[in-house]
Amino acid sequence: MGDERPTFSIVIATHNRPQKVCALLESLQRLPSLSLKTVVVVDDSDAKVDLPDQFSNLSVRHIYLAGSRVFLSKARNIGWRVCDSDFVYFIDDDNVITETTLDGPFQVLLDDPEVAAVMPAVLYKENPNLVWVYATPLQPGKWGHILVGRNGPRAADLEGRLLPTDALPNAFVCRRDALDQIGGFDETLVMSSSADLAMRLESAGWKVYAHTGAFTLHDVEPPGRMGYWSSHRGVDPDRVFQDVRDWFILMRRLHPQAKWFAVHATRRALGFMVPNLLAYVVRRGPRGARAVGMLLRGYLSGLKATIRPLPRADPEST
Repeated sequence: MGDERPTFSIVIATHNRPQKVCALLESLQRLPSLSLKTVVVVDDSDAKVDLPDQFSNLSVRHIYLAGSRVFLSKARNIGWRVCDSDFVYFIDDDNVITETTLDGPFQVLLDDPEVAAVMPAVLYKENPNLVWVYATPLQPGKWGHILVGRNGPRAADLEGRLLPTDALPNAFVCRRDALDQIGGFDETLVMSSSADLAMRLESAGWKVYAHTGAFTLHDVEPPGRMGYWSSHRGVDPDRVFQDVRDWFILMRRLHPQAKWFAVHATRRALGFMVPNLLAYVVRRGPRGARAVGMLLRGYLSGLKATIRPLPRADPEST
C-alpha cells in the first residue's frame, strides 16, 4: 500500500427492500470518505430500482440479477469480487450507519495486520439505547452463539473494547487479502455464512473482533410486541427455509463426530424454532402459514444434509 491511503468498497446485498436499502445509502451519503472507491449493490429483487441515479455521489455499481434469487452468501461473493480495494465493508440492507460505524473497525485493521475482519456493535434503529448485539462468540459447547448484550440497555463496561467474535452479523469490514485466501463465503450456507467465514478466518490464523466503540443501527422491530424477533424473517418464507437449514449444516460441521446428532441438534433448535413458529402463526396471516411450512421444510432438509455433511461450495464454480 506504500504511503497511499488504503481504499475500501462497500457491498450491500438486497432483496425486495428498496426503502431500506435507500435509507442505508442515504446514511452513507452523510459520511463521505475520500478512500471509498465504490458501493456495490447486488440486487436479486423482483423489480429493479434505479439506485445509481439517486446516489451518484457514492459511485454506486448496481448489479441487478433479474429473475434469479441468489440469497445472501452468493450475492456477497458476487459483490466483493468486483471490488478493487484493500478492504471490503459488508453491510446488510436493513441497517444504517452512524458517525462511528466505519472509522473504528478500519483503524483496528490498519493497526494490526493480523486482524482479518472487524464488526461494529449493533443497536436497534428505533431505540439506539437498546443493544441488538455487541459480539457473537461461540457457546462453550459450540451448539450456537452467545449474543452478548442482546436486548439489554447499553452497558458502559462492554463498550469501547475489542471482543472476540465467531460470527459477523449485519455489518463488518474484511481485509481483501484474507477474503482471497479463504475463497470468500461458502455458498453451501445460503444465508448464514458469516459465522462460517469468521471461523475459517480464525482457522487460517487471522484474528476476528467485534469493536464495541463503533455502532450500526439495525432497522428491525425492537422488543415489545409478541413475535418481534421474527418480524424481518416472517415476511420472507424462502429465507426462513434457508436460515434453518444453514443452522443444522453449520452445527454438523462443528460436531462432525457427535453421536445422536439429530437428537442433540433438534433439542437445541427448538429454542428458536418454536418461538418463530408461534410468531409466524400469530402475526403473518397467509404469509405466516407459508413461513411455518418453510421452517419445517428447512428442519427436515437440514437434518438430511447432516446425514452426509455437504462439502463446502466452490464459489468460483457457481
